[in-house]
Amino acid sequence: MEMINGDDVVYKKLLMGLFTIVLAGCAVSMPFNNRLSFTAIKDMMTVDKMNKKIAIQWQPTTFPTKVDIQGADAFIGSLSRTRVPTGPGLTSRVEEAISTFTTLSPTGEPLVIKINYASSGFEYSAGTTNVVPSMDVGSMRLNATFTFEGKTWSNIYISKVKDPTIGGSTTTSVLEAAWDNIAVQVAKDVATHIKPQQRFLKMPSKVE
Repeated sequence: MEMINGDDVVYKKLLMGLFTIVLAGCAVSMPFNNRLSFTAIKDMMTVDKMNKKIAIQWQPTTFPTKVDIQGADAFIGSLSRTRVPTGPGLTSRVEEAISTFTTLSPTGEPLVIKINYASSGFEYSAGTTNVVPSMDVGSMRLNATFTFEGKTWSNIYISKVKDPTIGGSTTTSVLEAAWDNIAVQVAKDVATHIKPQQRFLKMPSKVE
């Protein structure tokens, strides 16, 4: 059996304590990725392509740059204060997902996406083995209203992802996966509402 060096345990505890003290007066900034995962893109490939040009317009216009400083769920302490780029993380993914089945262009037909409510949630792993905190659980809840070619609809999208890896596979992967899931839900919903309606030719009645 491998023996645990007592000095190593003390060292890790000291590092964790120092990390907590340093972060007491500031928010944690983590390396978030604003691109869809390969799995999400592959999922979007199942949507039929459309010969349309769309210009996405976000409301409020500041949402694509919205960064929240918020606490982690079920976590007590200064480490829970984290910069969460919900705006960039979600809007870039939604646009990328929609671009898999239609063309995004400034001259396209406006697709207005009004954000009524958007909130990200996360939980940190804890323990002396994690000197730098990692996210174990990521969640996202979105309430949005869409307008396209005079048609308006609203929907609520929810996602929650748990990482089975102790300490997290990466520091932010579970929250990014929740954003991926929401983006795919939104894009598929948009595809359903904007797809061209099938027109059936009326057959002439049979003349006796």
